[in-house]
Amino acid sequence: MNHIVIFGECMIELVTQSARHLVKNFAGDTFNTAIYLKRCAPALQVDYLTAIGNDAQSIELCDFMQQENLGIDWVKRSDTRHLGLYMVHTDEAGERTFTYWRSESAATQTMNLFTSPLPDTELFYLSGISVAILDDSQRHVLVGKLNDLRRRGAKVAFDLNYRPALWKNSTEAREWADRLYGMADISLSGVDDHAQLYAHHSVSDIVLHLSQFSIDEKIIKNGASELVVNTPDGNWSVPVEPARTVVDTTAAGDAFNAGYLAARAKKMDAVEAARYGAKLAAFVIGYPGAITPPEKALPAL
Repeated sequence: MNHIVIFGECMIELVTQSARHLVKNFAGDTFNTAIYLKRCAPALQVDYLTAIGNDAQSIELCDFMQQENLGIDWVKRSDTRHLGLYMVHTDEAGERTFTYWRSESAATQTMNLFTSPLPDTELFYLSGISVAILDDSQRHVLVGKLNDLRRRGAKVAFDLNYRPALWKNSTEAREWADRLYGMADISLSGVDDHAQLYAHHSVSDIVLHLSQFSIDEKIIKNGASELVVNTPDGNWSVPVEPARTVVDTTAAGDAFNAGYLAARAKKMDAVEAARYGAKLAAFVIGYPGAITPPEKALPAL
């Protein structure tokens, strides 16, 4: 695999350092995955598909993407909207809470601005958040474009990443999640997300639900507990490497997804890829914020 397109939203991230001190970064679930994927596999072409504004913050984001060697040919511009923003507060245990300002962001109009077919690629990656921020008509456009892309031979990877506040109700969220699962070749979803959306409280419940879809690789993340890898070749439990230090759990799942896809791009099998994804996630949560400093070397792949 030589080329991956990742779709979603990048926002301004403000991390609370003290009551009057914030640190600004750029982050977002699929954007975090794109950054870590490119860092893990520098030879892989990683393009990010989104919409941004023409304001100073959007220009800074484009500069940052280029510094991280992400492809920006599929970044669309809005003349009337700008980047969304979120603020992170992290407690002493490394758990975080978020406050968002994103409803009028440029990314919520991506499919209205993206009028051409999706770019040819070997893999297209998106999350439940990527779909949730779009209105219903844009979701239908996205699904149509994905079907066209699949007919051209591309595979689809999907992470449920359920955020209740982004959906009208759970019924709507389940309908669209199942539609995306029905298009996915790789699923990278977590037990917590399935518990919230489907009331699936065990890995076996999730495997049973996903068995109705033609998903070749089902990867089920379960926090610090063992991962489950389910493929046509078998079913495996993969121990999670414990983190030496937990500073901030932001982007743990995003980093896992990046590590998994990077390893699969390098032709490692699904179990080896899951092990590496877990190792990368353990590394990332040892640093504050979603994106680790570029000078910090990632675990060897």
